[in-house]
Amino acid sequence: MKKILLLISCVIFGGLTVIAQSGAEYLSMADKSYDAGDKEKAKLLYEKAAALNNPDAHYALAYKYVLSKGASIYHYSEAAKLGHPEATSEVFQALFFRSESLTTTNPELAYDIYTQAKKANPDLHFFWDEDEVKVLQQCIEVDPFDVKEFIHRYKITDKDTSESPYAIWELAAEASRNGRFGHANPKLVLQLVCRGGFVPAEVMSAVQEAYQNWKDTVVTPFDPCDYVGSGIGLAYCSEKASAKAEMEYQAIVKKMAGQLKNNAGPLLKQAYADARNFIEAKAFKEEGSDGFGHVAWANESADSQKANYTDLIKKVNKGFRPKLTPARNYDGELNAAYKSISAGLRKESIKGGFYEITDNDIKHVQRLWIRYRDSSAKLFAKIEPSVTEQEWKNYLTEIRTGELKEINELRQ
Repeated sequence: MKKILLLISCVIFGGLTVIAQSGAEYLSMADKSYDAGDKEKAKLLYEKAAALNNPDAHYALAYKYVLSKGASIYHYSEAAKLGHPEATSEVFQALFFRSESLTTTNPELAYDIYTQAKKANPDLHFFWDEDEVKVLQQCIEVDPFDVKEFIHRYKITDKDTSESPYAIWELAAEASRNGRFGHANPKLVLQLVCRGGFVPAEVMSAVQEAYQNWKDTVVTPFDPCDYVGSGIGLAYCSEKASAKAEMEYQAIVKKMAGQLKNNAGPLLKQAYADARNFIEAKAFKEEGSDGFGHVAWANESADSQKANYTDLIKKVNKGFRPKLTPARNYDGELNAAYKSISAGLRKESIKGGFYEITDNDIKHVQRLWIRYRDSSAKLFAKIEPSVTEQEWKNYLTEIRTGELKEINELRQ
């Protein structure tokens, strides 16, 4: 009987031992399971450790698992309140620096959690913490901002706030000028700047300048592109600039159509459309723009080539004639260059950090080039009949042959 009672006692106390695991012990068990590849078991153990207020467990749940945005913020916040430095930094990102949301951004809550974190861990520090805290305080100073009233009053839609990575900053740009938000308002500009952006360095720079304008009651037009430095930001701003430039080119072409000699104007619209399609495809599929700003550089190249094309039309209208070599086989040289680059690409594409040039890319661009060559040669021959359409084709073919040869240089 004593043996039976002893056995029962051991089982009971053994059970109590499991129930009485500490947060640190659950965390250790969770880490071992996670490292062993059993992530579901690890998650259950992390949740048990988090329920016992273990900051590392809260952090692990938010950092290692795909959770809803609300759940992620909750676990980062709980870890931060217990003095976890990395979690405090993540709270700053989720509630402010990378929130990109009129409704989610909450500088007051982020700062409140930070003060709790510092109380729990006076030695708490993380990257850029002093600068980020200063920016939070500047945004808190200009608040309160009634987001619901703003959305209702101006009928702000999801499209207004999510159409692009800088959509909320575009609202700030509107607020800095007279328009649907009334007179230019530096306070509203700052409040919107505080709720937009998604790159901490960009946000800090924009907030600090908008804050100073608000303090000085200075109305200054706000442009998101004055602050971008990331690859996404550069691409976004280059797309905006290219769209604006394209409108300007269209206006130039429209005006030029009435100025061309020999009633060549009706041919210009199609020629420019073919040129634009070829140039844009060439810039993005052939030129190998690389690095974080590859989209911006491709757009810049396309814009420059469009400008060169409209300038060439003006030159032809003023009497420009190309210098050609009699009996030279322009088409033969082009075909040889095309076959060479195509054969090389079939064996191996040309790759950079942010681009890849394939044989299909070259084929696509070449088809667009043929349309460009034909419509441009027809236009130029109409403007300047002393040069035949075939001679204009030879001139454009010589240029294209040189472009194809340059592609091989990207292999080096």
